[in-house]
Amino acid sequence: MPTEARGHHIGLWRSLMIGVVLSVLVGCGYQLKGQFRLPEGLSPVVWQSQADADELYQTLRSTFALYGLVLQTAPADTLLQLHRETYSEVSLDETIILTLEIEWSLVNVYDRSVISRRVSRVESRLTEDDDDAREQRRQILRNRVALLMLDQLEAVTAEDLAARRETGS
Repeated sequence: MPTEARGHHIGLWRSLMIGVVLSVLVGCGYQLKGQFRLPEGLSPVVWQSQADADELYQTLRSTFALYGLVLQTAPADTLLQLHRETYSEVSLDETIILTLEIEWSLVNVYDRSVISRRVSRVESRLTEDDDDAREQRRQILRNRVALLMLDQLEAVTAEDLAARRETGS
């Protein structure tokens, strides 16, 4: 068999084996990094913002959709409240540190806070003081905060979503 054909066969065989191993791992319950197991009953989530955060909403909506979570403005059982969105910049020597900090809550259908006023913060470094580069970095920050939120939403259980408010005696 010519060397080129043998190399193609080995590459094909290697790809097939990797696919089989990944299938077995996923079938056994192993979770690949970047995959989220969100609780049943979480989706859809209604968006409510106390800040003008249209770009963040669009980013959250598209990122959440990749993982099967619908974010919408129409009524739903679960409410994602954005209390605050803050961008800040700090210049250090020739680097600008951009920060996005949001404060948010998750409330179930019974008006019980499942996640109470959580602060999520992400940073990125910018080496050029350019408006286009700055906006690209802001988009990266929005993407990173969306993944951070998904990671935190993964800890929510179906029981949390169904729990009623505690009443005082």
